[in-house]
Amino acid sequence: MPKMHKFAKAEMKNFETPKGCSRGEQHLEVLFKTHEFFSNDISFYCYRGTMLEQFTEAIMDLGELVKKGKGDEKVTIKKRAPYLMVECFQNIVRHGVQDPMGEARGYFGFYSSSNYFTINTINGISESSVSNLRQLLDDINSSTDEEKKARYLEILQNESFGDEGGAGLGLLEISRKSGSKLEYEMEDKDGKKAFHQQVTIRFDESNELPPQIQFTKMIEAWMQDNNLSLIYFGVLDGKNIQPVIDMMSGIDGEGNWENIDRLLRALQGIQNNLFETDEHRGIIMLGENEGQKFVQVGLEVKHAEKESLCDIAKLQFKAQSWKSDHPFRPFAACVARPISAERDLFSFQMVP
Repeated sequence: MPKMHKFAKAEMKNFETPKGCSRGEQHLEVLFKTHEFFSNDISFYCYRGTMLEQFTEAIMDLGELVKKGKGDEKVTIKKRAPYLMVECFQNIVRHGVQDPMGEARGYFGFYSSSNYFTINTINGISESSVSNLRQLLDDINSSTDEEKKARYLEILQNESFGDEGGAGLGLLEISRKSGSKLEYEMEDKDGKKAFHQQVTIRFDESNELPPQIQFTKMIEAWMQDNNLSLIYFGVLDGKNIQPVIDMMSGIDGEGNWENIDRLLRALQGIQNNLFETDEHRGIIMLGENEGQKFVQVGLEVKHAEKESLCDIAKLQFKAQSWKSDHPFRPFAACVARPISAERDLFSFQMVP
């Protein structure tokens, strides 16, 4: 369950910087606080910014990873997660209010726990569409499965593929595939109308869920306040990292992120060589500070593992000072912070 109280009172704790690490706490403060928001038994991903068509493949890959997750509860979404994630993302691209450049901006994310899986989106809508959209959602939520199917076929037969018809078709399918009501909110935000939607797949019979839309709104506000574009929390292995790299590459072009790609691949090699497993959990964030984009990574490791990583960090700082072509040259900060009696969050910042 989200630790929502952390947003209001997340505090930095005193900790000792181990040998080999930089004094980079000030650069990584937001990473440490963001890491505290989440429980160990969940996976979380969110992106805030321009919704680009080329993100669809990465979204599909994330969905494939979700459906292959460990645990019997994942069987419920084995065939549904990729479709639902892409359909929710495409709804923003196709039906969200576009800016003067013809692009739709918004928020897209998922939250996966042992009890449920949610997809949350936020996008702008026109004032004139609020009433019709609300009526459409309420009609879908009050319909039986048979009524939804009949309405779906009616739209297809009548070829109602205008903006309203296409949106209705997509929302009907999302409702049918998820097996849940479409939770939503509409609010005034920055002088415009914002539409929050949540799609849920339950893994048990419980009807109780945390106020996930409220959690999403707080995450989105946190990202805005700290100028973050992307957050991923979960297993940091090659398969999970790759879709995140692909989305980073799509934001500003592949050329700007060649070093980041090399660094994350090098991280995978370090995990394989130093640890018993390559499935360490952690967090990745993409943000911007004073016009300079950065990537921050936090890797959850045992106390005994951090010194080896810090030794490697010490080497990369020397490589940076020598201005060599060492693959760790773009590092800007590296700190290991205790997160429990047995574990540390080994964290670092990279710039392209």
